[in-house]
Amino acid sequence: MIVVYDSLTGLGKEFAEALGYPAQSVDMDLNEACLLVTRNVGLGKIPDTTSLFLDRHKELVTGVVVNGNKKFGPFYCKAADKINKLYHIPVIRKISGSGDQEDVEFVKQFLKGQGN
Repeated sequence: MIVVYDSLTGLGKEFAEALGYPAQSVDMDLNEACLLVTRNVGLGKIPDTTSLFLDRHKELVTGVVVNGNKKFGPFYCKAADKINKLYHIPVIRKISGSGDQEDVEFVKQFLKGQGN
């Protein structure tokens, strides 16, 4: 299992690397199952880079974690819900910023349940 991230400010990359699994950016080639860590754009939109990645690799994505800022209220991590609806990928966690230790442990448990 690999963790693929789409990070503009580095927060998603930081969270992906904290999981302790190999991590790479969405713009790299992929040929194995992965967890996707991505973000919101504007008011809960899916980043174009994430959409392009999912259009190519959705069958390899076992789950998605989305980071966002709670100050956006109802739009907080809304991209997670849209990814679930459009691509039928389970939302594993919605995190604030780069997440906290509880977020890391929760997602690690998910990854262990995937046989990793």
